[in-house]
Amino acid sequence: MEKSKLINKSDKNDESVKKNKLDRRLVILFLTSLIALLLAIGIYFFMPITNKNIKEEHSETISTLPNESFVFKTVKGQTFKINATPKSFEIPKMKNRIVFLKVFGWDCKYCQQEIPELINLKKQFDGAFDIIAIESQPHTTEENQKFIEEKGINYHIVTGDKHKKFLSYLKEHHGWSGVIPLSIVIGEDGKILAFEVGFKSYTLAELLKVSLQQYKMIQKLQNKE
Repeated sequence: MEKSKLINKSDKNDESVKKNKLDRRLVILFLTSLIALLLAIGIYFFMPITNKNIKEEHSETISTLPNESFVFKTVKGQTFKINATPKSFEIPKMKNRIVFLKVFGWDCKYCQQEIPELINLKKQFDGAFDIIAIESQPHTTEENQKFIEEKGINYHIVTGDKHKKFLSYLKEHHGWSGVIPLSIVIGEDGKILAFEVGFKSYTLAELLKVSLQQYKMIQKLQNKE
């Protein structure tokens, strides 16, 4: 009889231990779920504020960009002054023209792929469209001249080594990473219409077309005002 009581008591103790373990697991599970829920709520409300702050900081940076002037001398001896503002690159000698301001390298295969298309665009839209291409790799003026003759370049080439200040300006004030090719599309009034970094799946002709459409839309809106 006493032995039976002891067994029953032992069974009850085992059940009590199991119940306590189960209760602890439930408590741990509840606390884990609660912490996850609180984290999710925190992320939901915090992220929009963070994104907003980042956008505001970037906007403040753009609005406080310094106005600077740069003088480019091409391989063939022509000079162009560029007045850089937060949202424009005004080139007095190319006023009333759409301009591709390029940064490229002769040793960059993607840059080389663009050359025939740039030559054709210059031929097709000469007088209304122009190109200034800054060679950012360490080639001398003589080497640049050689490449121009070999490839039949019909647009303006600038030796980048002599214009490092402008390249630094692009990095510091426009967030350029240094990746080439870089294509900056400038409207007739000097406004920046596009700032494209790296090789793209679409053609430069398509980029020009979209930029012109955007430019016309901006002009219409301004005329309505």
